[in-house]
Formats: sequence, structure tokens, C-alpha cells
Amino acid sequence: SIEKPTLQCEKLSNQVLDGVAFHHAGLTNKQRKTIEDGFKEGMIKVITATPTLAWGVNLPAYRVVVRDLKRFSARYGSDYIPTLEIQQMMGRAGRPKYDREGEAILIAKSKGEAEYAFDTYIKGESEDIQSKVGVEPVLRMHALALIASGIALSRESLFEFFSKTFYAYQYRDLSSLRGKLESVIEMLGEFGFVRTGQREDNDNPFRSAGDLIRDDKLEATRIGRRVSELYIDPLTADYIIKNLSKAKDFIDPFAVLHLISRTLEMQPSLSLRKKDLDAINELLAESERILLEKPPDPWEMEYDDYMRSVKTALFFSEWMDELGEDLILERFGVTPGELHVRLNNADWLLYATQELALLTGMKPILKHIRKTRLRVKYGIREELLPLVRLKGIGRIRARMLFNSNLRRLSDLRKVPLESLSRLIGPKLAKDVKEQLNEMVSDQKTVS
Repeated sequence: SIEKPTLQCEKLSNQVLDGVAFHHAGLTNKQRKTIEDGFKEGMIKVITATPTLAWGVNLPAYRVVVRDLKRFSARYGSDYIPTLEIQQMMGRAGRPKYDREGEAILIAKSKGEAEYAFDTYIKGESEDIQSKVGVEPVLRMHALALIASGIALSRESLFEFFSKTFYAYQYRDLSSLRGKLESVIEMLGEFGFVRTGQREDNDNPFRSAGDLIRDDKLEATRIGRRVSELYIDPLTADYIIKNLSKAKDFIDPFAVLHLISRTLEMQPSLSLRKKDLDAINELLAESERILLEKPPDPWEMEYDDYMRSVKTALFFSEWMDELGEDLILERFGVTPGELHVRLNNADWLLYATQELALLTGMKPILKHIRKTRLRVKYGIREELLPLVRLKGIGRIRARMLFNSNLRRLSDLRKVPLESLSRLIGPKLAKDVKEQLNEMVSDQKTVS
């Protein structure tokens, strides 16, 4: 956990004492590892889990019980779980290295469902694996990476590379692939991430072989190479650059948070509950003038997505205002594990935003983006920024020091070690004093 034990921590620890545990994506990495190790060692006898446990975790069991054969999704409603996933779950039972046999039990709600389960999951074949290369964001990122790294320096070499992928083998429609790549190249050119060899007289049928070769050439620009290194969707990079250009000398932290909340990498945004609507509408009315992207009209398709992004930005803003994990869970439905994931994503996107602002000459707003990034990272108000520079001082200890009138590094230098020890413990107090002395030494060396 990031701070003191949360309600989830307490609930989990109480269950573990009885030899059972729950396992889902909302757990922190430490909680997840503790449960998995406890099960392997026999201390935990039963784990109730979501399908996430079935993928990529070497967690053998004698018996696997699949209670529900259906699950709900926003896109399809309640639908049967794919055969591949069920077989992955059943594959956890009785693995040769650990057991001579194992049991996998599927619970059906009716005779008809039992027949479906037998035909589909026991006798049936798993679904084909689908290549994701044809998905536009993936294709954009890989195309730019190949051009930026020098692997593909022409349209033809880019097409040749993709024609040898699993995607090309699976769909065999090379003309469609070429069309998609041409669209991607055109988009990257419009964004200013790739220079193409296209000439103004491309419609001229009487061109030399040399001209045709030059027309085929692809080269990443300086900013295109950096976008590729940042590993974000080129569409995201273009969106960030265009919106940052609307800011002048200042950008509000909430505007920065809303900017990254609108990107593909931050999806899915937090869902809007009916009880959220009034508060989010009120927040939007208050903050609309500072947001870089103005809201669409309520009847437009994008409106709901926009409102969800406002709620996501509010979630990050509340975290920066030092809202605790339990209240984050209560107000936003974000578990500690999901909190960690979203904070990591935000840090990555804020770093990318910072780099793009630097590269495009938006220096006046750089410091505001950097401050926002640090505040999200530590979950603190701006007044605590000097204190979290010290190793071992996070949001809880920084607030404790601040409330004790130790608000600057100079205050910590002056306070007696004994007094500091009473606040944060003797070991950390000594370490903090050593860090402060090193900072002074470094400053003297520089001067």
C-alpha cells in the first residue's frame, strides 16, 4: 500500500488468517505476491479470483472451480466467456509437475448451459489468436518506430516488413495492408513526425527512376524520433502538442490532468455514475475556462467520453490534494491496485507531455507541467514539494513535518536531531540529516 493499511488490506489480512483470500486486478503488487506465495506454500487453501489469475501466473491447484460461465461487458452485455480463457483456467488444475491428477469443475445454471459448456469448453477448440497489428494505434506506433529506428527508410521497405508479419499471414489482404500503411504515413506526415519524399509534381506521368526513388523515401523528424522513444501513440502526441500550444505562460494543473485523461493511453476513463452527474457538471462549469479542450455539446457523441475524462482528472486532482486511499475508493471506486496502475500511467504521460513541451519550445509552461507531475507522483499539495525531495519522505511524513512547522529544507537543517527523531524515527532522522549535509556539500562544490 502507498500509506497506512487500507480497508482492503484489513479485509484481506483477516481472510488470510482463515486460510482464504481474494485475488483481482485491484490488489497492489505486494498483496498479489503475498497471496500467490501463500497459496504455493499451502498457508492459503482457497483463492477466489477474477479471470486475471488465469493469465501468466504459475499458480497450480488441485481443483479449479469456475462458478460463472458468463460475464458482463459494456460492449456485449452478458455473454459467455471465450473457450480459450476457460481452458486457461482449467489448465491450472492438476498440472503434471505438481499432481498426478486434478479436477476442473464448471458450474452450469441449467441443463442447456451444461450441454453448452461440455460442447464448447470440453470438446470444443479454442478461438484463433488475432493479430493486433492492424489496430490503428498499434500500426501507427510500429510504423513510426520502424521509420525512426532506420529499419524502414522507404514506403516499400515499410510495406515489406509488415507483409512478413503474422497479421499479413492471417488476413492475406496485402492491398488492404498497403492502404492502411499509406494512411498512416500520410497522418505521420501531417503531424510533422515523418518527412516523405513526395514531390509537388507527383501527377506528372513522365518522371525519372531517380524521382520515383526519392518519392519513396521516409525519414523521421527530430520530434518524430522523440515521440517514438516516448512510446506513446502518435495521435496522442499530436493531440498534446496542439492543445499545449493554446496555453501561453501558464497552464492550470487541472488542465494538464484533463489533457492526459483524454488520451487513449489513459483509457478506460472512470465511469460516470448517476450520482456523479451534478458534481461533474458543476465542476465543468467552474473549470471550463481553464481547460485546453472545450467540451462538446451535450447531444454530441463525444460528450459522455469528455465528461468521464473530467471525472478522471478530478480523481487525479483529489489525489494531489492528499485524499487518502480509502476515500479514493469510496468516492471514485478506484482500488489501491488500480490506483497504482493509473498513477504509473499518469507519470508516463506527464513525462511525455513535459518532453513534448520542451521539444516544441513551450518553455514558459514547462515548470507547471513538472510541478503537476511531481504532485501526482507523491500525491501532495504544492507546499510539500521541497520536503519530498528527501529520500524516505513521502506524502504522510511530509505532511507531518509541515504541520510541525518544518516546512523547508532549511527548517530541517536547524531542527535538533532528537526533535526530528521523535517525529519520524531515529533511523530516518539521521538519514535525512545526512542527505541535507550532502546537499550543502554539493552546492559548495558547484559554487
